[in-house]
Amino acid sequence: MNALLALLPFFATTHEPDLTNIERLADSLYAYGSFDAAALEYKRLLYFSPHAVASQRRGDPESFEIIDTHFVNIKLALALYRNNEKNEADAILYSLEGPMVRMVRAVLLIEEGNPYLAARAVDSATCAVFGASAYRLRGWAYLEAKEFTRSASEFRKAGEDSLAMLVEDLKNLRLKNPRTARLLSILPGLGEAYAGRPLFGLWALAVNAGDTYLIINAILKQRYVDALLVYTFLWQRFYAGSMANADRFARDWNERTYKKTLDPIRERYGEREALRLDLAALKNLQTP
Repeated sequence: MNALLALLPFFATTHEPDLTNIERLADSLYAYGSFDAAALEYKRLLYFSPHAVASQRRGDPESFEIIDTHFVNIKLALALYRNNEKNEADAILYSLEGPMVRMVRAVLLIEEGNPYLAARAVDSATCAVFGASAYRLRGWAYLEAKEFTRSASEFRKAGEDSLAMLVEDLKNLRLKNPRTARLLSILPGLGEAYAGRPLFGLWALAVNAGDTYLIINAILKQRYVDALLVYTFLWQRFYAGSMANADRFARDWNERTYKKTLDPIRERYGEREALRLDLAALKNLQTP
């Protein structure tokens, strides 16, 4: 790619390109999933754009359309992102400003698993420009961050009252506290049972009881080395493992509960469409 970019000045001196056709080609390549080639064409478009403007100012007979370089940079960043060149994409996106850029950043942050940062990216200025769309995006971001009260508030601002009521009720979900699960595991097996895995809890209790018996029996028979070995290699491992399992089972319980509850809401109210980010979605962001 660098070699091709190095040849651009040569082509610029021999032929003045049609910027509109370059952009159409880049958009077509993006639509077909050729993100690497699309990114190259967007870079070529950005390179030739200043030459076209200069040509117009000199009064050359051929007229060139002045492109929206801000919008092309956003499309370039998105093509790079889809091509897994995220560092370069981020460098472009975070060098740009404006409400549309913030909306794009927010969607990408949700895709990356940073919904709270996504909600923060959509600031009040962005909401003033995009209105309900921005509030709806913040609502989905807070929903993915499990900030249900804030999510409901944003959906209400977007005029989604029925969705807001459903989301607000989510704060009453019956969840397991991982910290409580660990504390209950002071008695091996109790934490696992609390976290919804009673059979695993019984197994943990039996194993730890057996290890404790071996230690006590070895001490009573004055086999202190044996007692130390059982304590070091068996008892500590299974006792600590019981606590770790209780914590993990509690978190797994919560994730399953969230998924079971949230998936119907996502599907019914079109989260996938709201978070869709392609060229058509970008075009819609141009005209809020």
